[in-house]
Amino acid sequence: MSEFLAVGNCTLDDVVTPDGRISPRQLGGNAVYAAAGMRLWGVDVCLVSVVGADYPSTWIEQLAAAGIDVSAISRIDDPHLLRSRAFYFPDGSRTDRIDEARAILPDHAGEIIDLESEYTDTGSPLHRRIWPSFCPDLSQWEIRARHAAFAHFAPGPLPCSRANAAFLKQLRACQVTISFDWPWWDWDREGQTDVDLLRNIDFLLPSIEELTLHADAAISEEERGDCPEGHVFEAARRLLSYGLSGVGVKMGARGMRLLLDGEQDWRHIPTYPAKVVDPTGAGDAFCGGFLVGMARTGDPVRACLHGAVSASFIIEEFGVLHSLQVDAAAASARLQSLEPTLSDRNSSV
Repeated sequence: MSEFLAVGNCTLDDVVTPDGRISPRQLGGNAVYAAAGMRLWGVDVCLVSVVGADYPSTWIEQLAAAGIDVSAISRIDDPHLLRSRAFYFPDGSRTDRIDEARAILPDHAGEIIDLESEYTDTGSPLHRRIWPSFCPDLSQWEIRARHAAFAHFAPGPLPCSRANAAFLKQLRACQVTISFDWPWWDWDREGQTDVDLLRNIDFLLPSIEELTLHADAAISEEERGDCPEGHVFEAARRLLSYGLSGVGVKMGARGMRLLLDGEQDWRHIPTYPAKVVDPTGAGDAFCGGFLVGMARTGDPVRACLHGAVSASFIIEEFGVLHSLQVDAAAASARLQSLEPTLSDRNSSV
């Protein structure tokens, strides 16, 4: 029985990179990438998700062939409407909205991917409407939850994440460590802190964009101090007060900031210098690798290095399937080469 759970969504992704390369309808999803970030270390992981009636069985079979437990993937009668677009700009930022990406799209893009249909753009009315149908219910998989020692909750509707976290903590108490990625745009209002959710989370792992948006809404000008990004630190510090053990802020190519309970400054975690082909899912894979690091070391800083290694494999090719061919020894080798860089980093960013 798997001691690692990856809970969240499976998607069908269209990806356009800054150099104009297009990858249509590739296997994706926040939970899939998180599961891959765990599995490439050789651990047993169970993927808990929901797919539509037309979701390709071949993909699920490929995940199973790579050693991921897919028995907790439920299939519903509705079509699989969780479709995603990822358009990347030269500076590394991305959008999933056609109107924002028009200027950078190759002329032939419409011949390869669907640019006309409404997709579930993050936070859009369609996304909010259909997302709950694809929200996994952990209580349906209680037998797996009873054996879970580490669980990552990928972004999902807040009522779903709240219920799953509460269920797992009540079931396993201090025997389980839960990490959570943050769907900032799904709060009832910007800047709201969901205490009922956070009290059951051990590590909150947002992106820098997500935490900044939260901080912009939650922290007043007077509280920001002299540092230009002081409100981001203050927001992280406040979040820790709800019982979190740490807040890890993913910053893409700039690495990660980690603020631990009881500490007064960020730790800075470097990236592994991999060649970037498709950055889709890197943050989710980081979260998966982070939990493997917590299982192996109990040290959040070294756990972040595991996350950085997981992300480094994901970005080297399009999609997720290639990473499932990674040998755990290769992951360990990258970790070994990354560890000395910690001594070269100070706590300031």
